[in-house]
Amino acid sequence: MATKTYPTRHGPMLAFTGDRFMTPPLEQRGEYAPEEWAILDQLTQPRMTVVEIGANIGTHTIPLARKCAPGPLFAFEPQQRVFQVLCANLALNDIGNVLAYPDACGEAEGWAAMPMLDYDAVQNFGGVSLQPADQPGMKVRVIALDSLELPTLGLLKIDVEGFEPMVLRGARQTIARCRPVIYVENDRPEQQGEVIGLLAEMGYVLYWHVPRLSDPEVFDGMSYASVNMLCFPSETGSKVAGAQPIDPENWQSPVPVERL
Repeated sequence: MATKTYPTRHGPMLAFTGDRFMTPPLEQRGEYAPEEWAILDQLTQPRMTVVEIGANIGTHTIPLARKCAPGPLFAFEPQQRVFQVLCANLALNDIGNVLAYPDACGEAEGWAAMPMLDYDAVQNFGGVSLQPADQPGMKVRVIALDSLELPTLGLLKIDVEGFEPMVLRGARQTIARCRPVIYVENDRPEQQGEVIGLLAEMGYVLYWHVPRLSDPEVFDGMSYASVNMLCFPSETGSKVAGAQPIDPENWQSPVPVERL
């Protein structure tokens, strides 16, 4: 059985039984990456427009949508099977303010390839990276966030397994116009500097945030965490007490980065 519905802190959640990192915390603790959600909860306000690029099955989409309602949440998830589960979870939880797109976001309009996976197998389904359009896999549409011409945006969340620089380049106009808070994964050693440089160039103050996926007990004593950045427009003067600031000219990753 590829999917099962679990009772969670944020409501019933359909998840892949074989997902190595997302499903065990949902099953055993009723939540996934609670430290990440704690930050997002603080950043989101009622009536705010939110964009989540890389929504997966909706573990954060659902509470984000409730928090920003009646404002809209634009959710992007290009894995077809995962997108279907995302939509099922939105329906299960009676979420009506999410606009869900089965597309990827990138620098410009085009196409990419999503590797074909066996969703009955044991895998990290959240760790799948888009490939060039001429590679094997299911073809998915790529759009630039700027093409939505959003009049306002309060929070931009990006978790796209290596596509982060392209997403940011395709959102330049939106970021310049709306000046959202940006929460972005940045765990690829070969492009960490590029992501930091792009956001610094856009006029953002950057902080590292390394939230655990769950308690180590869920993973047989192993501790897994995401390597993210919390980014504020420099003109706001926002400071994050206790967070590790990032100097774009002299930075280092907060933890050794290993691919899951």
